[in-house]
Amino acid sequence: MNWVSSAKKSDFLKWFLTHHQLKNTEARRLLEYIVKNHHILGNLSFTDAIHPKERTMIISSIHSDEPGFLFYHNSLKTEDVSKAIGSLMNYPSDKVYLILHFFGKQSNYKYTQLIETSRLQSIKQYEQSEKDAKTVDLFVEISLLKSQINKALDDRNEELFKELASRLKELQNA
Repeated sequence: MNWVSSAKKSDFLKWFLTHHQLKNTEARRLLEYIVKNHHILGNLSFTDAIHPKERTMIISSIHSDEPGFLFYHNSLKTEDVSKAIGSLMNYPSDKVYLILHFFGKQSNYKYTQLIETSRLQSIKQYEQSEKDAKTVDLFVEISLLKSQINKALDDRNEELFKELASRLKELQNA
């Protein structure tokens, strides 16, 4: 999990409210309420995954195909914004997840920096990057060997050529 400051969350939500018209006008008031309450911002996590057993709010702009507002809490789902506001007022120190749907969100650097990834997702990303690094290392090593083989051929060094060709075969079969 990456930590995101309340100030960054607040700045983004203000930007979002300024630049996007929401499908549900009451959802705008909800976001304004969150921005004004720093203790709620501290417990707010931006996410891409619905957490049905925990408080999760989904808010969409008019340029999204997603529903305007959904609120999940204790495995219940509602479109009633007042229930979300009541929950925030009654339990301001409880964790709350927020999913925003708007045009260009995947390429919006400010938004993607706020998304908190799960530990499992972080582990998968790490494992994939390790695998990618090994693939790149192998590619670089093979390219280097091919270059050395070409030089051995240019120099007519048959012994070095055979040694390098043997290592190249080993790497390509690995």
